[in-house]
Amino acid sequence: MWKNLLKTVSPRKNDAERDPLATYVRQHCDAIRSQSVLKMTLNEATYCIIDLETTGLNVAEDAIINAAGVKVKRGKITKIYDSYIKPPSPIRQESIQWHGITDDMLTDKPSIAEVLPEFLSFIGSSMIVGHHINFDLRMLNRHLKDYYDCTLEDAPWLDTMLLYKMVMENNTNTQLDDLLNTYSIDCEQRHRALGDSIATTKVFLKILQELSSSHKTLNDLFCAQQDLSRKEHM
Repeated sequence: MWKNLLKTVSPRKNDAERDPLATYVRQHCDAIRSQSVLKMTLNEATYCIIDLETTGLNVAEDAIINAAGVKVKRGKITKIYDSYIKPPSPIRQESIQWHGITDDMLTDKPSIAEVLPEFLSFIGSSMIVGHHINFDLRMLNRHLKDYYDCTLEDAPWLDTMLLYKMVMENNTNTQLDDLLNTYSIDCEQRHRALGDSIATTKVFLKILQELSSSHKTLNDLFCAQQDLSRKEHM
């Protein structure tokens, strides 16, 4: 449906209320922010592990060039999403050295305005999970605000970095590579969105298994994670 809308409508922030595509995106944002998923048990919930690659690390100026997600339910991967995106400005050289994605690779790819509706639709009513996920959410929110005048602010999420700290109380090595080493997990295509999403999924399932005896619902786990985050920033 949303692809047909894109043929006739260019998303503009000032026209969001008259724009059917913006309405479609905002409805998905509202659903993701609803927090209804927190009522579920850890076993009942569907999780969406996401990862983004960008032109750089400046949230205010850089752009998303690769977005991926992995859906998980009852310990098994059920769906995978992966999209490359043509940015409005060149990729920073220091970022190319990190993820290996060049401007030439993206010349025929869709814009972020085209990808956002399908990416939010893929996330759906799942619990969002990621590693150091604040950066990914801030990038998503910046793009959503620019194109569709909505954000995912206040949506619940789980960060494997914080969850890992809950399991390994005295361990301060929390980069994704550290977690992959701890759980003996290999990552194909490290620093590509799909490769990192799949690797993070495997880490997340290991951690979830360790925490399931002390946390029964997603709300239990979410609140414990938020308490840890607040203590670290006191």
